[in-house]
Amino acid sequence: MQDLDAKDRKLLYELDCNSRQTIQQLARKIGLSKDGIKYRIAKLTESGIIKSFNAVIDTGKLGFYSFRIFLKFSHTSPSKEKEILDFLLKNKNLVWLVQVAGAWDVNTWFLYKSIEEMNAFWEGLLERYRDYFSRREFAVYAQVTYFSRGYLLEKKETQFMLPVISLPAEAKLDAGDLRIVELLANDARMPIVRLAAKAKLTPKTVIAKIRRLEKEKIIVGYRAELDLEKLGFQYYKLHFSLFNCAPEKLKRMEQHVRHHPNIVFEDKVLGGHDLELEVQVKSEEEMRALVGQFRETFSESVKEVEVLHYFKEHRLRFFPSLE
Repeated sequence: MQDLDAKDRKLLYELDCNSRQTIQQLARKIGLSKDGIKYRIAKLTESGIIKSFNAVIDTGKLGFYSFRIFLKFSHTSPSKEKEILDFLLKNKNLVWLVQVAGAWDVNTWFLYKSIEEMNAFWEGLLERYRDYFSRREFAVYAQVTYFSRGYLLEKKETQFMLPVISLPAEAKLDAGDLRIVELLANDARMPIVRLAAKAKLTPKTVIAKIRRLEKEKIIVGYRAELDLEKLGFQYYKLHFSLFNCAPEKLKRMEQHVRHHPNIVFEDKVLGGHDLELEVQVKSEEEMRALVGQFRETFSESVKEVEVLHYFKEHRLRFFPSLE
């Protein structure tokens, strides 16, 4: 865990809300010089606290299905588990992979244009490693919402949210649009001139395309990916099984979720649990207090809760590799 002052935390929060803000904008909001902002971003990046800057892409609007696979290993050695993880990471359609402690060992997120393409990969995975999985669960993300990390500033509630995933609805994009999306998904702070060079377009064209992608909510925002361990935080996934849930009770739950500063994702999954939340907290005790508060507030509706600890994230991006 690394010590950060109030300015560092404010900077991380602002980059988490919009990592494509200019140095001048950040300097004005945080009360530092432009050189001071540049220095702090460089320091936070070099120390590994900032892992990357990512454009958040609503890939559903680009015709992608979001598939989730949970895996539980069986009869595996550490070397065999590494082999399986490496196999998954070689897939250009894999956009997220995290190792898990709890009921599962691995959680993944894949983006494919069709069920047939995903099924081909799924069958190939099982052909190679079926005997090393005691359980596997396949589902489709219907909607995912990201909430800004209000806990960075010890806020009482979250103040910013982004829709990350929706169901497929093909938008009309050309090769230049897709190249810009891919570049920004991997480096949201890439300057316009460099974007133009990599996309083989003029800077003016790049600016116009980004504005259109933002207006059409294909690019829904820009955020920073942080090393939670170095910040002194832990990452948990909570699966709630519910009952006796009238619409007004579900609405109250939604309001509760959207105002809690430690809840960072809400996942709605076809084939998943009734309510799925991702939380980032300082300790297991804080996670249990969060769960206890939720169960107390909605005691008439919570049947049981499954807790997963996400302890090692291997990949997170919001668009598949086109190469």
